Order: sequence, then C-alpha cells, then structure tokens
Amino acid sequence: MRNPPVSPVVSRTAPQALQGTRSLRRVSLFAGCVMILSSMSVTADVVVVDFQDLTPQTLFQPVPDSYGGLSWANSSWFYGELASEPGQIYVALGSANAAILGINGNDFFFDGADYWSRRAADANGDFYFVLYHDGQLVYDGRNDQAGRQRFDGAPQHFAPNYTGPVDLVALAFDGGGDDWDHLAMDNLQYRIIAPPCPGDLDGNGQVDLADLAGVLAVFGSINGDANYLPAADLDSDQDVDLADLAGLLALFGTTC
Repeated sequence: MRNPPVSPVVSRTAPQALQGTRSLRRVSLFAGCVMILSSMSVTADVVVVDFQDLTPQTLFQPVPDSYGGLSWANSSWFYGELASEPGQIYVALGSANAAILGINGNDFFFDGADYWSRRAADANGDFYFVLYHDGQLVYDGRNDQAGRQRFDGAPQHFAPNYTGPVDLVALAFDGGGDDWDHLAMDNLQYRIIAPPCPGDLDGNGQVDLADLAGVLAVFGSINGDANYLPAADLDSDQDVDLADLAGLLALFGTTC
C-alpha cells in the first residue's frame, strides 16, 4: 500500500517566506524614511570645522572649496601646520579677504571660531565681523560698540553679536587694515539651516535627478571631509549614507 502523497509544504512556504522578507525590508525602509522626515524639523547640531583632515604641505595651500560644507573659493584662507605643534592644522589669511559663503547661497547660523595671532611679538590685533544675508548687510561690527574683536597670541573664541541666518561671513580690519597678516583661525562653528524643501539641494523648488546626483556625488562622506555637504545629510547624523539616500528617494518628485 502506497503512502499518501506528502503535501509540498516547502514549495508553498518558500515564496511566502520570501514575500515576508520583502515586506520586512519595505517596513524597515519606510521606518527609516519616516525617521529622516521627522528629524528634518529639528535644528541640526553644530558643525565644527577643525581642518585636521587636510594634509599639510611645505607651503600653505588654499582651503579647498566646499570644505566642511562651506564655500571658500572667494576667500584668501590658507591652511598649514603649526610650527610649534606638528600635526595641528589651522588657517591663516593671504590677504584681507576673509569671506566664507554658504554653498549655493545656502543659509547658516554662524557661531564663531577660535582666533589668535601668529606673531611671537607684537601679537595684539583686532577685527570686526561683517555678515550678509541674501545680498543685504545684516551685521557690521564696526557699528556695534561691542563689535571690536581683540586678539593676541592665545586662541580665543569670538562670535558676532548677531544670531540670525547668514550666507556670507567676512572680517573687516581697521588701523591700516594690516592685522589680517598675523590672524589665525581654527574650530569654526556653524549650524546649517534646512532648506525650505528638504532634499532640494540645488534650491530649484523640486527634488529631482539633480538632487539625487548631488547626494550620490558626496555619498560616504562624513563631517570634516572636503566634499561633505550638510544639505545632503538629511538626517543630520554627520555622514551621507544609505539612510539619506532613502530619505531623498522618499521625497523624490516633491515640489515646494
């Protein structure tokens, strides 16, 4: 007598198990996107630009544009190594032009930086913060009784008496304007302001292929890398990873 046929349990449950795995992946991806979208309304952490990942050369070199999520191309900031402390990188000016801009005109909150003199003698100097937003002057330290920033040979943290959004930070020098030639800076601090349309990296009013390309171009970067772009770090966890890519894909096609 033959045994009754065995039901092909495996052939039925394998597709079901696969379907369950796919569903779990979809749920995980959805949860990740929800987490990113909810975090976009939270103010990003302070970004500290300490220049330590730049490789010092024999001569000072221009700070790479887009380094630390800011635009340096229109400034005269150069990076180098402290002679008294090898391995400690800082920046100094090659002219009085100290302008630092938001990439693509992006707004940010400027929280100051550490400044000091590179001179061993006659190390005293001063400067004034000059801030712009959308082409308009929003703060000029020269018009503020407390706006004069006096520095010496010891690093001190200076910040402007202004807390609003800016897209350009400059410095002004008086007394002949020659204090720029011994001013040093390190540990610049700022906070990125999320764009009105999250995921719209280029600010054209929609999340499209150009924005996707923007995220892919800086994929894998972390805060401090020359190509790190805070606007591409959608969940503000200091790196551009799969979660940010998933977040942008979830927003793809949206307009504002």
